[in-house]
This record gives sequence, C-alpha cells and structure tokens, in this order.
Amino acid sequence: MKKRFLTAYNDYAPSILRHIYFRVSNQELAEDLTQETFFKTWRYITEKDKEVTNLKTFLYKVANNLIIDHYRQKNKSTLAIDDISEEFIAVEAEQERESEKTFDKVFVEEALLKIKDDQRQILIYRYIDDLSIPEISKLTGKSKENIRVIIHRGLKSLRGKIKYD
Repeated sequence: MKKRFLTAYNDYAPSILRHIYFRVSNQELAEDLTQETFFKTWRYITEKDKEVTNLKTFLYKVANNLIIDHYRQKNKSTLAIDDISEEFIAVEAEQERESEKTFDKVFVEEALLKIKDDQRQILIYRYIDDLSIPEISKLTGKSKENIRVIIHRGLKSLRGKIKYD
C-alpha cells in the first residue's frame, strides 16, 4: 500500500500541483493544497481502510474539494502589486523565447475566465491536466459523450474569446 502511494505521489504530484496552481494562481498556496491533497488521501486510505480503484481521479477530486474549501473560507481579495511574484514580471535574456509562450498563456487564461464554468473546468482537465475523457467522465460524473460535446463547445467559445492584434 505504502509503495503504491509513493509511486502515485511521484507520478501525480506535479500534475496535481499544476492543476491547483492554475486554479489559485499562487505557488505557495498551490504547494500547500497539493500536500494537503496527498495527506487527506493517505488518511482516507489508511484510517478509513478504504480501497481507491482510480487513485489519479480520486486525487483530483480531493484537490478540487480543497480548492472549493479555500475559496469558501477566504473571499477573493484584490491582488496587491506586492503579491505578484517577480518570476512573472522579470524576463531575463535567456527567457525571451519563453516570453511569447507566457504572453499567449495570459491570453488563454483571460479567455478561459470568459467562458462557462463547466466548459472551463473540462478544458482545464483535458488540456492543462492532460486527463483522458474517461477520467474526466469519472471525475465529473458526466457521460463520455457529454464530455466530448462540452470540449467541442468550450473550444469553440474559447476561440471566440481569444483576441489577437
């Protein structure tokens, strides 16, 4: 059990962290919530003696619940200029090529905020978290066909919201 869990941690921790970071936009908070995700999962498996058939899907459910709890406990506050990390502001010479990707990412993130919540979440699962359609289906409780339709409609909406000059 312990070995399986450690393997799962090594396999899924980076993608869970990325998923949480994308939702909370704070590296430190994302790391804390990722740690809490694995801690709660471990407690669930060991203390409640429960068998989890799809650990990856279960971890995403726990992470999403923690994100929801975080936002319930703390209302969204305005972002102070001091809270913006320097890594998003300063672009060093060797990072110039990456700046275009970051610029495009900002456009996509802004556009994602303008589409329906269910479409945004499904697109994040599919293209940011790289989850399969069956995994998304299990995670959300929606049919695979419904997931495909939401992805199609979400991408169409997203294309309409992304504006390039």
